[in-house]
Amino acid sequence: MTEDQLNQLANLISRRIIEHLDYHLDIEPIKRVMSAEEFFDHQVDAFGNIKSVDKKYLIEQQLAQLEQTKEKLLKEEKYELLKELKEIYDRLKKEYDNL
Repeated sequence: MTEDQLNQLANLISRRIIEHLDYHLDIEPIKRVMSAEEFFDHQVDAFGNIKSVDKKYLIEQQLAQLEQTKEKLLKEEKYELLKELKEIYDRLKKEYDNL
């Protein structure tokens, strides 16, 4: 067989396998695929599965992000937004301390 014939045979076999699996397995198609940014923003294990994290860890991550935003707002001298950010930070910090 030539290389072209082998490629045609491989394509035929793969199509038949996919048709067979589609017919015999009742798998729902993926409704929404994560973008690359979303994937890397999530905490994932070595196999790409999203890790389950506790609420305290999530709040800790949010507090760290708020600290970064605070520094940015200070540089830009946006004191009104900084005041609102401080309120949000205090609320999250209180919830974090309660956990």
